[in-house]
Amino acid sequence: MAEILKKENIEFPYLEKPLSVYTFKNGHKAILAYKDSPMINISSWVKTGSINENSENNGVSHFVEHLLFKGTTKHKAGVFDRTMEQKGGIINAATWKDYTFYYINIPKEHYKLALEMHADMMVDALFPKDEIGCAFNPDGVAPKDKRERYVVIEEIKMGEDNNWRRVYKNINSIMYQSHPYKREVIGTKQIIANISQEEIMRYYKTFYTPENITTIVVGDFVEEDVVKLIQENFIFKDNSNIEKCKSDKQIPELKIQNPTTVVDYAEVNTGYLMMGALCDSAKNLKETIALDLLSTILGDGKSSRLYSNLVEKQKEPYYYQLESCHYQFRDGDNFFIEANFDLDKKDIVIDELKKELDNLSTIKEDELKKAKKRALVNFATDSEMVCDIADSIGYWVTVAGDITQAHNYLKTLDEIDCEYLQNIAKKYLKSSMVSTSLLLAKGEN
Repeated sequence: MAEILKKENIEFPYLEKPLSVYTFKNGHKAILAYKDSPMINISSWVKTGSINENSENNGVSHFVEHLLFKGTTKHKAGVFDRTMEQKGGIINAATWKDYTFYYINIPKEHYKLALEMHADMMVDALFPKDEIGCAFNPDGVAPKDKRERYVVIEEIKMGEDNNWRRVYKNINSIMYQSHPYKREVIGTKQIIANISQEEIMRYYKTFYTPENITTIVVGDFVEEDVVKLIQENFIFKDNSNIEKCKSDKQIPELKIQNPTTVVDYAEVNTGYLMMGALCDSAKNLKETIALDLLSTILGDGKSSRLYSNLVEKQKEPYYYQLESCHYQFRDGDNFFIEANFDLDKKDIVIDELKKELDNLSTIKEDELKKAKKRALVNFATDSEMVCDIADSIGYWVTVAGDITQAHNYLKTLDEIDCEYLQNIAKKYLKSSMVSTSLLLAKGEN
């Protein structure tokens, strides 16, 4: 049984009780959040994703996510899924650049069984070879035994046919020089088709360690019971003697060194574009909030600048989709503009979007007020459902790196004025600082 090293009570916005944060001697953390609800959410956030991969195992994080459900010493493949579903539970998982997380949303009368089975899956995954499937040529004949290797490769192929995913893949690869963020999280067909069970297990043993995992439980429960269950069921194996997986150097890149444009071609009837900029990391709370506000002002909804200036005012609109977004990452954020447009307007579109970026050097008070109101609503909404609370806690711990930052959010948001917002726009979002990815019809220039 894991011994408790320390317990902290940490205030968290909109919750009636502070979070109980337990750190065990082995490094594993458990965060318990009380919420009056008929459901309980159990999740484990692992501080690993494509950031810990290299050119030889790219995609292994996502593959492990799939395979973690394929059996343990106690339970064969499929038992966990069926048992949770029979109890009214919803289970799922996700992999991103900085993390992989696994969750169960279940009626509270069944949470003890759910927590026991969830812990078993996290600490004793077997990755059976018959569940992984045999290696094969991903561009050749599909294997008769269509196991998880085949499933992931089909997912990759579907992504190749998705226009937006193609545009994102291209811009992601040109914004970075060497940081592992430049690779796709899902990996490549060739790597997934051939990666061995031994390499998958080595990755799991390298990164699914107690100090790398935070388990979050949100709902109506007796705290002492939950802590005891975690201590009794999260029994990690000693993997100190294994040969560790090597990952690429993770030197943050907070500015595009050589802004450029990449053009791709496909059988499309309209043009697709993404403009992207690199920014400071999610750990920089004030700048992260400012970038969220700028994204809202620039391209969130019909009251945004992009819609008002480039869609609403046009007699014959040539945009079919136009928005901006801000992605938060541990080693540096991304800011994007996305546009789907008439092909013959390509040059006009590029010029217009660059002007809108440069015009962010001037922010009006009413724009800031509206954006702050939207931010307040979104922040409050994250504390309504047990699953949203768990996701929010997971983000602050895993990406922002400090759960106490959440307590500072509202105060920091209030401190931001137009001048600060304008300075952030000038620092990161000038048109000369962005790279552009275009997807055009074959034959277009």
